[in-house]
Formats: sequence, structure tokens, C-alpha cells
Amino acid sequence: MHKPYASAIIKLLQSRAVYDNDRYWQIILQHEIGIRNHFGEIGIELDLNRSEGYVRITQKEFADDEPNPPIKLIRKFALNYEQSLMAIVLREWLEEHSVSNYQSSSRLFISKEQLRNRIELFFKNQNNRKSLIGKLDALIEKMVENSFLEVNQKDEANPENTRYEVKTLVKIKISNEKLEEFKAKLKNHVESI
Repeated sequence: MHKPYASAIIKLLQSRAVYDNDRYWQIILQHEIGIRNHFGEIGIELDLNRSEGYVRITQKEFADDEPNPPIKLIRKFALNYEQSLMAIVLREWLEEHSVSNYQSSSRLFISKEQLRNRIELFFKNQNNRKSLIGKLDALIEKMVENSFLEVNQKDEANPENTRYEVKTLVKIKISNEKLEEFKAKLKNHVESI
């Protein structure tokens, strides 16, 4: 007989993160100890952040001379330059939202059009508008795949109005230090022009 939290374990193995609006969130909260113990037996840790509303699994790095280290189950994913740029833009947007006095919710929802408008500033040398939109849409889909964005409301008739939620996992990938470092580089670049 399988454990009552088996589906939550499988979901954690399949996803970069599970969020508090996911149907597995309550199962994970209810069976946290059992899930922690299950993963702990194979060297995997449960990173449960209630305040940010996400849970993910992580695996510690082992030294090269460590005797019998477990094989890597959790693969780190690298972002290329454009994906990093998009993640930084999302991270900064989350930061702006969290300090805004006008926020009605701690969750940030944006449309595809808003996202395109904000990121296309970094792609000004593109001559072909249709090609640029295709490139930006592919980047947005990559952010969904990496669990930095989640489709909140899809608009088939007018895709520009499709709404996304910016997920807090982007804060883990882009730390405050990385964000400040990027802002400094951007400021130096702008001043040099």
C-alpha cells in the first residue's frame, strides 16, 4: 500500500518547486515529517518556505573525495544570458512589487504584453519585430518551464493578455547580491554611453 503522500513526493521529483496554490501544497504540509524522512533517507533535503509559499527538494554538494556519495538526483539548471536577463527582470519586478504601497496582494501578476514591454528594452538591436516577439515569447515559455512564471489566465483570442504569476523561486536563483551586481553593471553601462 502506498503512502498517502506518494503523489506529493512524485510531484516534487517532477517539478522545480510546488507552490502554495498547488493542490499538493496541503498534502506536503500535512505530511511534512514523513516526506522529509523519505527524502532524507536518500540524501535529499526538503526546502519548505511557508512565508514565500514554496517547497522544493535540494541535494547537498559532496566533496570529490567523499566516500560513496549518492549520485546526483537534483540537477542544477544553468540559464543562458537571455534567460538570466529575463530572470533578473522578473526578480527586480518582484522586489518593486514587495516594496510598493499600492499592492493589494503579495503575489505579482503580469500580462504577456507587460513582460514583453519590460524585457524588449534589452533587445533594441532587433530589426525584425515579428522575430523579436517570437524570441521574447520563447523566453517567457522558458521561464514557465523553469517555474519562475506560472500561467494564471490564458487568453487564446488575445495572447498578449495572457496573465502570469511571477513565482518566488526566482528569488532563490537570483539573490539580492546578484540583483545589486546586475544593477551596478547596468548603471555603469548606461553612464558609459
